[in-house]
Amino acid sequence: MAKNLVSRVGVIVASMLALSAFAIASPAHAQWFEDTYPGFFSLQTPQLLQATLFSGGFASDKYVALQQGVQVEQSVTPYVGFFGRATGYQLWIGNGFESPLAPGSGNFPRLNYGRFQGGADFTLFPGTHLYVSGGRDVADSDAAVVEGDFSSWLWRHSAHPINGSFSSTYDSQNGVESSALDLEAILISTEKYMILGGVGGAMYVGGFLNDAQGQGGPDLGFYYRPWQLGVSAQAGYGNAHQYGQISMYKQLSWFE
Repeated sequence: MAKNLVSRVGVIVASMLALSAFAIASPAHAQWFEDTYPGFFSLQTPQLLQATLFSGGFASDKYVALQQGVQVEQSVTPYVGFFGRATGYQLWIGNGFESPLAPGSGNFPRLNYGRFQGGADFTLFPGTHLYVSGGRDVADSDAAVVEGDFSSWLWRHSAHPINGSFSSTYDSQNGVESSALDLEAILISTEKYMILGGVGGAMYVGGFLNDAQGQGGPDLGFYYRPWQLGVSAQAGYGNAHQYGQISMYKQLSWFE
């Protein structure tokens, strides 16, 4: 497990080093880099500090989970920012199902744990972000985690922009790699609010799982611009049988 964790960190670091090497390998590449990312090494002015409060829940036949947390991000350059995230989880496990955090440790009706992460946000192109982070769990989970999140808006200036997002997390304690994929379009957009719709799902592989597992279903989202407040819901079917999930987030921003 530790080897897999190190290998994933190595891939991320190698990718960033390769990008830097490409930028300075030749005058042509350096010019392309400067044209694509003007002022890449300049400090962003004004600086932007953002905080996001979030919470959510997932319910199925096998288990119920709640989460709540906060993420704080500080811009450094127009293309790079650093963030920290703290999340608390409560997990209720159905009768007869083992703990997904530590398989083989027995049955537990409820588990509580926290996750602390830190990482960097890379703006690859306007509307396209890559978040890379690492961290560790405390309390009922003792995992080290590596996470990557990618989000991109397409046709941003059209009547119905589309957002594609993908995230992948590796858990060293149970050896499972969990991935989520969402594709949403803005269905209605006004000065004050947006309504989004699409499809999404998740997949789990490795570790104690004998086969790949997952679930998927339709998404519906609402965002209220004056409050920087968003709510999204999804329902569908998968290995956990019927399920439903809901999430809410509130953004706060300060220019420095």
